[in-house]
Amino acid sequence: MADVNKPGEKKFHPYDARDVEKPLSNCDALFSLVKCVVGSGCLALPLAFYRVGYIGGILMTIFMTAVLIFGLQLLVRCMVESSRQNMVGYMNFPETMTYAISVGPKFCQCLSKCAGHFVNGILIFFHYGVCVVYIVFVSINVKQVVDYNYHERINTRIYCFIVGTLSLPLFSLRHLKYLVPTNILATLLMYTGLACIFYYLFTNLPPIDEIRQFNSQLSLFVGIIMFGTSSVGVMLAIEAKMATPGSYVGWLGVLNRCALFVAVTYILIGFMGYWRYGDYVAASITLNIPIEEAINKKTVIAELI
Repeated sequence: MADVNKPGEKKFHPYDARDVEKPLSNCDALFSLVKCVVGSGCLALPLAFYRVGYIGGILMTIFMTAVLIFGLQLLVRCMVESSRQNMVGYMNFPETMTYAISVGPKFCQCLSKCAGHFVNGILIFFHYGVCVVYIVFVSINVKQVVDYNYHERINTRIYCFIVGTLSLPLFSLRHLKYLVPTNILATLLMYTGLACIFYYLFTNLPPIDEIRQFNSQLSLFVGIIMFGTSSVGVMLAIEAKMATPGSYVGWLGVLNRCALFVAVTYILIGFMGYWRYGDYVAASITLNIPIEEAINKKTVIAELI
């Protein structure tokens, strides 16, 4: 691609031309990024480790996370370069795809507009599906608790309607900045829940030689890990709303710091869940946890002592 700047002219930089109404700080972006990546998908990681073995799971989690982050960093850099060549502050994913194909080989330039619409369709379909999964997941877990404690059998669709309705105010927020407090609260609650799950994962561990080091069901592992880590649309939206978007990519950027934190969390959940339950690990690790008991503070202290 030809350089849009003439010799002697000051080089145009898209970051300088961005005008973000409610910008995110680096800390805001990190919390939002962790929250958008770590979700219910992490509860299926023990099953993913069962598919490839615990050593295979550790290695493949590191590899898949590295590939995802490399691809996302490459995409962000391409979007910035497209913005620079068009001399605008920001070009989104579909616009970047349209422009990249329009200046590519002549035989595919006619597909540039179709490519932009295709990316839009993929993002809409993907995020709609993810949101539906989360609403169903929350509804089923709430139903399980209510059914056991209150013995009232209510249809799951009613729970989905209630959860979806309660989520509408959050869906109506137009600025990611307003979601930062809820992201921080949700992250704290999520890791509190994971700590409760770890209480069961770290007790009554069988000998480690009872679980496989390697297994051959790689495709199933890739599907689970991609569901648990991929959230491209939200990742790009966070970068677009940052006060200092240059801090998003790079070796010590927000994206890499989040990836390291998420990879450690996922490896710990997947490895410990598979070690604890072995061949009997369920599709979600919460299904292996007994529902007839609640974690008691005295019991936890006694176990630790």
